[in-house]
This record gives sequence, structure tokens and C-alpha cells, in this order.
Amino acid sequence: MSAQTSPRPTIALLIPTLNEIAGLRATIPFIDLSLFDEIIVVDGGSRDGSVEYALEKGLKVVKQTRLGLQNAIYDAVMALTSDYIVEFSPDGNCKPDLLPELVAKLREGYDMVVVSRYLGHAQSHDDHLVSAFGNWFFTLLMKPLSRFPITDSLTIYRGYKRSIVLDPDFLPCLKGPVLEPLVTGICALRNLQVAEIPGDEPKRIGGETKRGIFYNGLVVLLMIARMYAIKFFGLRL
Repeated sequence: MSAQTSPRPTIALLIPTLNEIAGLRATIPFIDLSLFDEIIVVDGGSRDGSVEYALEKGLKVVKQTRLGLQNAIYDAVMALTSDYIVEFSPDGNCKPDLLPELVAKLREGYDMVVVSRYLGHAQSHDDHLVSAFGNWFFTLLMKPLSRFPITDSLTIYRGYKRSIVLDPDFLPCLKGPVLEPLVTGICALRNLQVAEIPGDEPKRIGGETKRGIFYNGLVVLLMIARMYAIKFFGLRL
């Protein structure tokens, strides 16, 4: 009798948008859509033609129902059925040509694969002094939580098992725009298998960043404090 083989894991591509028509035009044509079993664009109310362009390209578009990027991604992940989620920002910060390597790594069985802006020769061309310090500082704080190397804890460009978001400690700690570093934190708490691949972060395309740097930094700091409380003291704050 032949040994049973595990079914091929399914992978979804999740693209959050809010007035990203320039970035969509610059990235979508270069994405190998055959890599994914599901592709979903979550739109936060674009008025610049982003939705129409995505539909023209044959992509499924759903309307964001709750404020906040973290809620848009969380709700979309909960609605998807794939085993893995790959987050891709269409603002130009994520390079489409790295998707095949990211997907290949996920298919090796890792629980999370991060495209790191700070691994090897990779670098961010979108960082400024404050954001670069924040990325370095929060990544430094995350390292004691984990047994795996962390060089980029904040980036959106990553793939991970959908089951991570279903972890009982995930939703209680999802307070503010902390979803991606929280995925890293849950992987650290559960000693999951994590890999990073190097990838440059180009400057964003069109418009200004929607990040509130100081507010985002504060909520990430509070989230990391919750991770420390759970790991070292067994407390849920």
C-alpha cells in the first residue's frame, strides 16, 4: 500500500487598497496570479479608479467594512479558506518578482515567511530616520520572545498560515495597527517554523504613506508588552 501524501496547501494573495491606482498599475501586471488559489483585493473606499482597475484585471474585490487596515486584513483572512495568506501592498513597497520565492518557501512547510528589508544586502528605500529607528527598535524588542532570527518584525510583505490568526491569543492582542508584528509575536510564542528571505523595499508609488508613525509605534510597543506578559508571566493583559 502506498503511503498517503499530504494535500497540497492552498495559498491566498491578499491586497489591501485605498486609492492605490498608480501602484496597482505598476505591480498587478507583474504578479504571477497562477501562484495563488485565491486572490482578493480589500478596498477601503477608493475613489481613484482602484476598484475598477482591479475588476478589469479579473481580481475579486470586497469592500472593507471596519475602519483600520488591521481590521480590513483580519476580516479578509477570516473570510478566506486557504491554508496560507500572503499579504501584498500595492503601493510599490512590495516587489512582485519576490512572490515566487516567497510562495516556494511557504510550500517547504514554514509557518511564516517574511520578506525582510534588512536581511543580507536588502534595504529599504522608503525608510526615513524615524521609521528606520522604529523598525530596528521593535525588531530588537521582539528577539527575546523567539528562538528564530528576526530581522524585520513589522513589514506587511509576508506569508503565513491562516491558523496563526485563529490562535486564541491573537484577537485579544489585535489592538490597533499591529497585525503583522502580532503574527511574528504569535509565531514566537508558539515556537513556530519561520524563515526570512531578503528583499528590497522600493519607495512607494503615488501619494503619501497612510501610516501614523508615532501612534503606530505606541500600539506596537503595547502589543509587544502583551507578548512579554504572556510568554514570561502567563498574563493576558
